[in-house]
Amino acid sequence: MTPNTEWKKAYLSLGAGILFFLVCILSYTIIDCMSGGCALAFVTFFLSVSGVAIALLFITRARTMDAILADPAPLAHWIYPEEAAQENVEREYQEYQERNRAMFVLIGGMLIVVALFFLIFVEDGGAETALILLGITVFLFVVSRVTPWLERRRALGAPHEAIITRDGIVYEGSVYPFRTFLVWWHGVTFRVAGKKRPAALVFSFTQLVGRFVVQPFDVVVPVPAGEEERAGRVVRELGS
Repeated sequence: MTPNTEWKKAYLSLGAGILFFLVCILSYTIIDCMSGGCALAFVTFFLSVSGVAIALLFITRARTMDAILADPAPLAHWIYPEEAAQENVEREYQEYQERNRAMFVLIGGMLIVVALFFLIFVEDGGAETALILLGITVFLFVVSRVTPWLERRRALGAPHEAIITRDGIVYEGSVYPFRTFLVWWHGVTFRVAGKKRPAALVFSFTQLVGRFVVQPFDVVVPVPAGEEERAGRVVRELGS
């Protein structure tokens, strides 16, 4: 049985949001505003709001995953052999790295610009504030690199199965809700088998990664041999 780890992620994200909010308050009350206190408070407040937003995302995902796992009649439930599952994990690992790279460029770039502003134009405390902001940037860079590796490790040890219902997908231990916060599902198509790839159901999503930045991504669920007819029914059911 696939475990629901989304609740743990929600609690960790909420804890990070609370921690950054406490740092925000301390920065505003202890450090002089002209010495970088206001800048540090602004950045940590932004990270706090981001943590809470991510926690809400994981709460929605966790509730959806509970519903999918409890569904007595899913549209499809496929279990994959070990070799095929490992190939799927490696492909998704590369895609996860690309998404994290785009996220870091957006957030890390903003932090670096603010740090350079304080380093160049603020004499009193500017260097210290810039150093703190660059430290946060380095931390986010490490997180963006480590999380895909951790996800790959988790997926390799997760149950190699896919469960599809009208609420969403549970694939390799991860959940992809059709209706959730900051992520939109647009539809599903059937991809015929090729020379180096199996037949698959391709679920198309978009994700909001910035105020004006929307990033598309696909969740590719391989269709086991002999299950093509069921896959066609999934497309018809979800398209109705």
